[in-house]
Amino acid sequence: MIRQVLLLLLVVATLGAQMSERRSRSGYPTVSNLVGVFHAYPMESNDSSMCVIGYRLEASDLLFMRSSNGSSGFVAEYTVTVELQDTLGVVRFARVFRDSIRRVQPAGAFEAVPAWNTAIVVLAHGRYTMSVDVVQQQRQRMFWKAPIVLSADAQSIANASLTFVSSQASADTAICAQPWGGVIPFGTLESEALLVLPRSWTGRDKLQIECQLVGQEYPLFRGTDTVVNIPVTIRQQPLLSLPQPLMSGQTQRAFCVDLAQSVRYRTLRFRLDVRRAVPGTYRLLVVRPSTQDTIRGTFMLRWFSPPPYLLASRSAVDVMYYVLSDDEYRQLLEMPDSIRTAAVIEWWKQHDPTPATLYNEAMVEYFRRAYVARTKFATAYEPDGALTERGKVFILFGEPTRIESDLDPDRGGTETWYYTNSVRKRFSFVITEQGHFRLVAVESL
Repeated sequence: MIRQVLLLLLVVATLGAQMSERRSRSGYPTVSNLVGVFHAYPMESNDSSMCVIGYRLEASDLLFMRSSNGSSGFVAEYTVTVELQDTLGVVRFARVFRDSIRRVQPAGAFEAVPAWNTAIVVLAHGRYTMSVDVVQQQRQRMFWKAPIVLSADAQSIANASLTFVSSQASADTAICAQPWGGVIPFGTLESEALLVLPRSWTGRDKLQIECQLVGQEYPLFRGTDTVVNIPVTIRQQPLLSLPQPLMSGQTQRAFCVDLAQSVRYRTLRFRLDVRRAVPGTYRLLVVRPSTQDTIRGTFMLRWFSPPPYLLASRSAVDVMYYVLSDDEYRQLLEMPDSIRTAAVIEWWKQHDPTPATLYNEAMVEYFRRAYVARTKFATAYEPDGALTERGKVFILFGEPTRIESDLDPDRGGTETWYYTNSVRKRFSFVITEQGHFRLVAVESL
């Protein structure tokens, strides 16, 4: 348990006198969550592949407008253009998706609500550049670009075919893919991966699979570790046959893979446990110990719509003041960004409840609560709810067991939070004439 949090249990009633001294002075950077979806499965002709091409983005990246057709709610209409160009710049494939998302309420700034679409095409082997261009309201809002290699080489086949599939899908007749492309959403507990391998890689091979972290997405996770191994369980069954034809799902616009016999290829399906993995880029290694043959691939673990406090060290320090001493808070604010980031990392590392793992549960939970409090307890008078008195109690103690409100337009009203769990306290707030919630009493239950 964080030492400072324990101390604050005793002095939380003094919150009001300290709150006015510190306020956030940082904005939050905008992060695009656009990902191109590309999977390729070689055909028996050995000179072409059946490809799934599309996109995935977050609704929070789109602009929502009130519906103009008389129906209630909001709509985000957008156009996505997906192109593949060869090495000469000739467009070999182009698809335009004119899609829309309708909701009762518009998507929040950091709300993880995915949208996607896919198309299926047969492409000759070669080198391509894939681009995804999202346009809304006649303006380009997002762009994604990546190289693509299609060939009969075992390494290229494995890279192009890497697919994350539903763990509940049948392993004998069909496999339904997750619309993630080469990206696993952070927060996923586990996923199953599928690779196409040469038929010489038989089911009798005892394969070794490793995942190495080669690049991190958020510096606040870093610490001193640079590599993490993801535990992998290989199903005790023969390798499956090549997936052939692909079918588009109608309800979620995803796709499924039918399994058919192949004289050239097999598919390997294995489970990835990513509960302790941090956001970043991973190298996937599939090794045959008897031959030292190795297949290398890459994938990403992406935190779509992350809490904004993880994106900037200054913002992180602003909400960390509840667990920092005055000297620590002052020193961190006076540091340059590069030094401050390292100092914040070191502080959380010293308070990591599981120091043997790279994932710092205390840090992530703290910033998650800060992000929820930022909007949940915001008012016209206190725009950042994480820096309010209710926000502090929520960040330190979590969701209350019960909330009782007594709103009186003449007196302003009161609000009482009950924690009947291990906290066993009652926090009483009054609403001032200026619309601020002030903590006036802390009582033990």
